[in-house]
Amino acid sequence: MTVKRASALLCAGLILMASSAQAADRYAMPPPGYTPEMSSDEAGIWMQVDKQEAQIKTSPQLVRDEKLNAYVSGLVCKLAGEYCPSIRVYILDVPEFNAFAMPNGAVVVYTGLLLETENEAQLAFVLGHEITHYLHRHSLEHLRMAINTTGFLAVFGIAAAGAGIGALGSLANLVGVGSLYANSRDEERDADDYGFRIGMQSGYAPGQAPAIWRNVADEESADPNHSHGLFLADHPATKERMATLQKAADAANPTRTDWVVNEDAFHVATAPFIAQWLTDELAKGKMEQSVVRFRRLAANAPSRGLYQYALGEAYRRRNQPNDTTAAASAYHGALTCADAPAEAWRGLGLLAMKSGDNAAAKESFTQYRAKAPDAGDKAMIDFYLTQL
Repeated sequence: MTVKRASALLCAGLILMASSAQAADRYAMPPPGYTPEMSSDEAGIWMQVDKQEAQIKTSPQLVRDEKLNAYVSGLVCKLAGEYCPSIRVYILDVPEFNAFAMPNGAVVVYTGLLLETENEAQLAFVLGHEITHYLHRHSLEHLRMAINTTGFLAVFGIAAAGAGIGALGSLANLVGVGSLYANSRDEERDADDYGFRIGMQSGYAPGQAPAIWRNVADEESADPNHSHGLFLADHPATKERMATLQKAADAANPTRTDWVVNEDAFHVATAPFIAQWLTDELAKGKMEQSVVRFRRLAANAPSRGLYQYALGEAYRRRNQPNDTTAAASAYHGALTCADAPAEAWRGLGLLAMKSGDNAAAKESFTQYRAKAPDAGDKAMIDFYLTQL
């Protein structure tokens, strides 16, 4: 390392430390291992949050795969540093772009977020954002303000019943829990800023911080019926945070060449679950957004047949002008890949049957049955074959 390079990194580190100290003073970061005094209102809030965490642990949506949990938890520990022992990570099988931090140190990550992110650096900046919510006690202040305004029972009683928090077995209930930990726009801006600093301090490529929001903005723009929903309702506009993070990324040390992205490590960790996550995304029925997302994923990994197949499905189900041609192209693209999913033949069969090309439909369905003899929809496909 040259003296010039060392000096630049030292200056960057001092600036980061100074900014971190200012943020810590402003938000009164708790010491590592912190627990509230039993006589405080915070202790009462923690007791309720602990109950929710206990229910998350037994939720049927909890992803229990050891390798995936070790990967995400390890990344959180890397980012959190001395606060690692105070933070616990839970991955929930929910196809929504969401993560949230609870005041007791529990951080929940939805699988929809893992499908949206493209590499470890992007995930690191999102997790740094959530770690900031915990360190700066945003969710605690949000709950405290809600209790002061509407009363304890309104937040943890009536609201819990309405969101289904007492039984975290359904997707709707889990989404409701996430909404309970939404933060104000100012808190979100603070989490974007400090989370960016956490990620950069850990060596992650600054340009990946705005990249994920650029992708989200593209998906939102494609859907004329888009609404922010509970999680994003009080957040800064996607394009605002994208611009803010891009400005911060542009100001990052331009001479550093060893920024980390870790795309390969991320894909190794998530690869076993992609097929299910794509299926879950399609089941949401938001084809305008899915087309944009799958087009991006397929372009980034052209050798992955699963992405091409999912793109074909999104086009076919959207069923707009020219979508039939686009769907057929995507299905054929999937079949050229080493991991070609048999379902691409089914998709081609459905397209051909709809257009009245019985011969092509029969050929495609026959290929599908041969390659997936135990498919769950084999009875339906066999019936189609009798009608062709």
